[in-house]
Amino acid sequence: MFKTDSKSLEELSFSFTEQDINRLRSLLDLIKVKNISTLTLEDFQRVYDGLTFIEALKLEGKVYAFKVEDTYAAKQGGDSGEGVELYIRRGSTLKEFTVCSHRDWVFKIDQVVPILNKAKINTVYTGRIEREFLGLPEVSDPDDPIYRGKLENWEIDEFYDEGINVISLDSLV
Repeated sequence: MFKTDSKSLEELSFSFTEQDINRLRSLLDLIKVKNISTLTLEDFQRVYDGLTFIEALKLEGKVYAFKVEDTYAAKQGGDSGEGVELYIRRGSTLKEFTVCSHRDWVFKIDQVVPILNKAKINTVYTGRIEREFLGLPEVSDPDDPIYRGKLENWEIDEFYDEGINVISLDSLV
């Protein structure tokens, strides 16, 4: 399908957009599930791993936005327990970008947009976390859980209204 040496994959990464990668991943997943590939299992896995490498190159340094529900913050009153957290991708980990330093409340979209604008970031990525993603757990703190997940459609619309693009990935890699 395509060469999977590092140089070739880097070249391909310049031509693919994040949406292209997402569509190709969905296609490869469908081919795998339906068992309709003409490639050998090893060749198919090589192509799939190559796509994962391209995706990592494209998403390095990108900011991810997740819906957050903090049950401890919710106990503090009002709607203080629901909001968003932002993380920046550094290799195979996510580092906090805009996350509340305590658990009395969580950031709202209108609070994180000025931070994104100041950093000249006009696109964020979101997707469903399945147990954990790049070290970020879907659920943390068993006593007062914090739940993280894909932004809801209305949250995505709110980001768009504030001039921030949101790319929703079918699978986070």
